[in-house]
Formats: sequence, C-alpha cells, structure tokens
Amino acid sequence: MSRVSISRRLDAIRDAAERIDPIALRIHRMPDALRMRYDLWRTECDRIQNEIEREHGSGASYAAYLEGTFVTPEPPREVAKALGLVVAPVLTDSMSLAEVAEVYLAMVGE
Repeated sequence: MSRVSISRRLDAIRDAAERIDPIALRIHRMPDALRMRYDLWRTECDRIQNEIEREHGSGASYAAYLEGTFVTPEPPREVAKALGLVVAPVLTDSMSLAEVAEVYLAMVGE
C-alpha cells in the first residue's frame, strides 16, 4: 500500500473521529505537557465522583449533579481552551425576563 493511500485513509479516520467525538480528537492531539494537565484534572474529577458514590451509594453523584451540589474543579485554562470549552451561562428562578433575555442574547452573540 502506498504512503498516499495510507495518508488518505488516516485523514478519513480523523475526519470521522472529529464528527463522532470532536473533544476526544482534541484530547488526542494535545501536546504531552497539556495532556498531562488534562489527565490530572480528570483524575481529580473522577476521585471526587468516586468518593461521593462510595459514601452515598450508586447514582449519588448524578443525584448531586441534579441538585446542584456536585462540584468539581474547573479545568486548567489552557486545557479548557484546547478543548474549546466555554463557561455556560447561569439562569436562576429569581432572574427577570429581561435578565434572562440579556443572558440569551449574550450567549447567541447578538
């Protein structure tokens, strides 16, 4: 098989992977030092989740997430940038319709 054929096949695989899971491909493409920071962050998040599950039973971390009490550390700034993560807007019950509209407009960029 020629090098051109192998390169085309690898490009097709990468394109498919990007369509299926773009974050996984971004993680795969991270430089080693950045990947190490990502792995440390994920390990800490997993530790917190496992601790909740161990103390309160299976599904407890998901229940805590739904209640708004499941808190994990933010990813390092460089990791968030490499993954294309953005801070999600927060809406609360106490916000007026005008405040919600303002958040929405900021989110969609208009």
